[in-house]
Parts: sequence; C-alpha cells; structure tokens
Amino acid sequence: MAKPTRDQPSKTWSASQVVAHNLTRARELRGLTQAEVAERLSRFTGARWSQVTVAQAEGSVSGQRVRSFSANELVALARTFDLPVLYFFLPPTDAAGGLEAPDAPAKGWPWEYLLMLVWGHAKNFGVVAERAAPWAHVSTILTVPADDVLDGEPDDHVLADLVRKRERFTPEDMLAVAFNGLARRWMRGSMRPGEEVASLAANLRGLADALEAFDGYRPGTFFDAEEVRRIGDGLDDRDETEGEEDR
Repeated sequence: MAKPTRDQPSKTWSASQVVAHNLTRARELRGLTQAEVAERLSRFTGARWSQVTVAQAEGSVSGQRVRSFSANELVALARTFDLPVLYFFLPPTDAAGGLEAPDAPAKGWPWEYLLMLVWGHAKNFGVVAERAAPWAHVSTILTVPADDVLDGEPDDHVLADLVRKRERFTPEDMLAVAFNGLARRWMRGSMRPGEEVASLAANLRGLADALEAFDGYRPGTFFDAEEVRRIGDGLDDRDETEGEEDR
C-alpha cells in the first residue's frame, strides 16, 4: 500500500473525508471539471455550488477544513456522476490509515471495517436482502432521468432496449458486484510466461480467500452461465490451435 501523499491524512480519515476523496475520484473518472460538477450539484441540491465550493469539498481530504455531507448531498453526488451512493463510502486504496470514530482506538478502525459497514456482513445481510426484496422489480420499469445522463441526451431506442433486456435483480446482486470485483482483481495479476510460480500461488490464494468470503451463496449468483460457456469455448479453441502447432 502506497504511503499517504502530502494532502492525505497520515493516521485516520473521517467518513466525510472518505466522501471527499471519492468526489475527486468520481470527477476524474467522469472527466468533469470542478465548474461542471458545481453546475450539476447546484441543480440536484437546489443550493448554490461554485467551482470554489467543489474545490473546498475536495480539499477536505487534507483535514484542514472538513466538509460534512448531508444525505441530500450524497444523493446529489450519486446523480451528478451516475454512481451509486455506496461508491462514495468506499475506502481509498492508495492511502494508509483507517476510519476515524469517537470510540475507535488511537489508530482508528481498519478500512475493512468501513467496507463491512458499506456492504454488510454474514449476520446482517439477510436483513438487507429482506428489505431490498420488494424493490427487485424496479430495474424493469425505471430508466436514468435525462438530467442525470452525462454524455449528451439519452437515446430513446437504447433506453427502450435496455428496459426490455434488463432482468429483475435480486438482493444477491450486491454480493455479485463485490465478488466479481474481487475475482477480477486477483485474476488480473495471474501468472504469465516467464513469471515466478510464487506469483501465481499468491494470486490463487487471494482468489481462494475471495471465494471463502462468499461461501454459502449459490454459484449462479456470481457466474453468468453463458459467459462461462463462451470463455470455455475460447479456451477449447486455443487448445486445439496449440495442439495443431505442436504436431
């Protein structure tokens, strides 16, 4: 893990500083200027935001003047960048430290604790799933409002097609997102020709840890059968080609 940069707190981060960090990441991800973000936030919050306001909010990471974000502002951030609210609570991956809280030890709670607060854990996920279940139908009837679209006007034909093809999501989709992120992260570093076997072993151990974290859930929750079949067919084709070359 990289050492904190000059504008990062060296010990602990408040929840508001985590949001500020992700505000900057979201803006850079979407390729927006601070002025453009201010215009969208002004529209979605009903309050005046300027380029300076956005800069000050992002500057909360330094710990000098920390801005507290209201629930309404978090919803506005989600609309501004077309990202879910939970995105803004994901811990920084490039900074030391942990979550600051009044009852936390001197060094704060580890980032894994913040992730548990964001995603839930084995003992409370059932409660979240139960609460989310009545809303599983929403994805089949709802499209992104035109004001929230970042790249020009929405294409009615594209949106209509998405509505037709969109499946009814289950509460387990939240876990599927997390699992796919874990699996991709570990497999992205899998061994290539010329690399040490230890590299592959380390990545396989990481993937095994990810699998154990989701023990007890249906495999179908995380794997798309058609996608797995497609990958398998591609591997079969590659094996046949390599066999012909060997002959």
